[in-house]
Amino acid sequence: MRDKHDVLILGGGLAGLTLALQLKGRRPELDVAVVERLRYPVPVAAHKVGESTVEIGAHYFSHVLGLREHLRNDQLLKFGLRFFFGGPRPGPDLAAYDEVGPSDLLPPVNSYQLDRGIFENHLAGRAAALGVAIVDGASVQKVELSGNGRNHRAVIRADSGQQTMGARWMVDASGRRGLIRRQLGLHKPTAHQNCAIWLRTSEALDIDEWSDAPAWRSRCALSRRLSTNHFMGPGYWVWLIPLSSGTTSVGFVFDPRFHALEDVTTFEGFLRWLDIHQPLIGRVLREKSDTLMDFRFLRGYPHSCREVFSSDRWALSGEAGVFSDPFYSPGSDFIAIGNTLITDLIVSESAGYSTPQRARYYQQLYFSFFSSTLSLFTNQYAGFGDRDLMFVKTIWDYAYYWSVLAKLFFAGKLTDIAFLESVEPDLLRALRLNREVQRSFETVGARARFPAPEGRFLDHC
Repeated sequence: MRDKHDVLILGGGLAGLTLALQLKGRRPELDVAVVERLRYPVPVAAHKVGESTVEIGAHYFSHVLGLREHLRNDQLLKFGLRFFFGGPRPGPDLAAYDEVGPSDLLPPVNSYQLDRGIFENHLAGRAAALGVAIVDGASVQKVELSGNGRNHRAVIRADSGQQTMGARWMVDASGRRGLIRRQLGLHKPTAHQNCAIWLRTSEALDIDEWSDAPAWRSRCALSRRLSTNHFMGPGYWVWLIPLSSGTTSVGFVFDPRFHALEDVTTFEGFLRWLDIHQPLIGRVLREKSDTLMDFRFLRGYPHSCREVFSSDRWALSGEAGVFSDPFYSPGSDFIAIGNTLITDLIVSESAGYSTPQRARYYQQLYFSFFSSTLSLFTNQYAGFGDRDLMFVKTIWDYAYYWSVLAKLFFAGKLTDIAFLESVEPDLLRALRLNREVQRSFETVGARARFPAPEGRFLDHC
C-alpha cells in the first residue's frame, strides 16, 4: 500500500474492477489502486446479485474492456429474457404455461450469464497485470474527503496493520454499503420499494426437463436453461439463472403490498410459498434441497442518491450510488454507463479540462437515465402476472431501450456533450413519452386479469 495514488477505488467487485480496467485502458500512466475486503481469488459462484447481463453491459465488458474471449470461453452465452405465466393454479407441466421470449438468438449483440466469482477473479488478474495496485483482505475504516479535492484519504486496515492511503480522486464502489453515500447522508429513497430473496444451488436446475412435450421442446433453437427465466405472477416474479460453474441462481422479487417478506425469510418459508404460487419450482427445489449453498433476503432494495459525481474529485459507481430493480437486469448497464462517465471525468481533468461543469452535466444525465429506468417498475408489479400486458410491455420497454439509451452508448455519445445538447429536445420528448406509456401500463396492471394458461408461445423473434 502506497500513501498516494491518482485514483483510489473503494471496492474490488464488478464496479470497482471494471472501472480500474477502463481507466488504465484510457490512460495507462494513471496510478490506480483498488481496496477490497475479500481476498482474491474469491469463491466460484460468489453469492452476488447481478449474474445476468443485457446488451449495454455485455458490450461494455466485451468491447470497451476487451473481455470478449473470457466471456465466450468461461461464461455462458445468454438466450435472452424469457417469461412464463402459469395462471392462478400452475400445473406440473411447463409446456402448459404461456411463454414469452425468443425462439432463437437475437443478433447482433450477445449477452452473457456471469459467474461472478470466475469473472471477478479474471478482472482482478487483468487489472493487476496492467499495473493496478490490488489491496485485498483490507477493510475501509474511515473515509476523509477534502473539500477542495486535492487529497482525499482512506484509513485501511489489513494484515499488515492500519495505514492511510491518499488519492487525488476517490471512487466508492463498495456496493450496498455505500461508504460515501452513508457518510455524507446522500441516500435518497425511491417510490419503488420492493423486497427480494436469493439463493444458489450447487447443481443445475434445467427447465428443459420440466416437460416431455415434443412440440414444446422443439420450438426453441437453444436450451431454455440458458435464458434468464422469469416465472411471473401478480405482484412478483421468480428468476432462474444458470452459471458456468454448474450452479444455479434463484431469486424471488416482490412487492410487499402483495406478499409478506416475513413469510419467506427462511428457505423452508420460501418453499411453502412456492407450494402455493409456483409448485413446479417448489418441487424441484425440494428435491435439490441438499444442494442449497446460501440464502439471503433484502427489504426495500431500490435506492437513489443525491449526488454521484462531484467536482471535488469523488464519485460513486454501481450500487454504491443507485439501484433500481433486477427486472430486465440493468445493474451491469448502470455500471457501464456510470464508469464511462467517471472515466471521462478523471481523464479529462488529468488532461487539464475543467471538471465542475462536466460533473454537473454527467450527473444530470445519469439521474435522467435512472429515473427513466425506475419508471419501468414503479407501481407496476400488480400486472406482472398478466401475459398479454407483459408481452406488450416488454416489446415497448425493449424498443425504448434500443432507441434511446443503447443507441447513445453504442455510438459512443455519452461523453459527447455538444452532441447531447443538440439532441436534448428529442431526448426529453422520448422521456416524457416513456413516462406516459408506463403510466398506462400501471393503470392497466391495476385491473389485470390472470386467466388459466393456454400453452401459448409469444415469440419475441
